[in-house]
Amino acid sequence: MKKFLLLAVMAIMTLGAAAQTTKWYAGGQLTFGRTTDSSSGVKSTQVTVLPELGYNITDQFGVGTKVGVQYRKAGSEEKTVFQVDPYIRYTFFKTGNLRLFVDGGVDLGVGRADGSTAVEYGIGLRPGLSYHITKSFSLTAHVGFLGYQSGNHAAKANGCDENWGLNLNSNNLLFGISYHF
Repeated sequence: MKKFLLLAVMAIMTLGAAAQTTKWYAGGQLTFGRTTDSSSGVKSTQVTVLPELGYNITDQFGVGTKVGVQYRKAGSEEKTVFQVDPYIRYTFFKTGNLRLFVDGGVDLGVGRADGSTAVEYGIGLRPGLSYHITKSFSLTAHVGFLGYQSGNHAAKANGCDENWGLNLNSNNLLFGISYHF
């Protein structure tokens, strides 16, 4: 009986230790932009709310997803897209509070465009870095995309481009803050 109690206490302590070292994080993306095409004068607006939840399985590997909504308006055309973007994160460099990583993921967006269902999709890699300000908070940045992005006919008719390759420009720079718990 004593051995059983000792084994039960050790199992509970192991579960407690595992629960204390969970590495969940929450963050996301919030963007607002407005541009005017210099040649046509058409004004475009984009608003994105994309919360993120992830879990670091080890110091090098993590999984997560972003789920949210994006609103775009160009001239008189409007589109609201609901997005789900799961990913796997590989951290390949870590020194002090700085971490360099790459997210490999799938992007899926569904919305309505001109009375039809518009589907946007993509698969690729997004390099990034995070800097831990404190034990609980980190600043995160993603720059660029290497992969494929496209959409069905309704999405393409409403401004979704088909892209394949490497996109490293200032329009593809994302900043965020994450809370670790």
